[in-house]
Amino acid sequence: MYKRVLLPTDGSPCSDHALREGFDLARTCGAEATVLYVIENPLLTLPMLPEGIPYEADLYEDLKKAAEEVLTSARKIAQEVGIPVNTIMHEGQPVPTIVEFAKDHDLIVMGTHGRGGLEKLILGSVTEGVLHRTDKPVLVIHCKRSRS
Repeated sequence: MYKRVLLPTDGSPCSDHALREGFDLARTCGAEATVLYVIENPLLTLPMLPEGIPYEADLYEDLKKAAEEVLTSARKIAQEVGIPVNTIMHEGQPVPTIVEFAKDHDLIVMGTHGRGGLEKLILGSVTEGVLHRTDKPVLVIHCKRSRS
């Protein structure tokens, strides 16, 4: 059975739903749970505007603060479920980082928004990228979006 479960998160409601499902599974299996938040380097993900570069350090600090808030929330959810959890904040590109961390785990549990068409093309899919690049089992938790 599963002994180490990796739960990548981005702090979205979909990720929170996947965290809860992953924590429940980890508790049932008696597995160790690890929550991973990947901070992308702002200079690699934002348009290169000369006037924006001096603020890169401030932006990065804001991203770290947001990541810590997400990880704090994950620890609270784990406490509600009644399992211990490890939390990791790591800088990098999400897909390769998740795949690398998964090497030390038996299962990856991730949410997916189920985007399609142009939205998927523009935003991409971290979950799909992980599915194509890992040899570990991946439990995908589908999150329905409201269409209002």
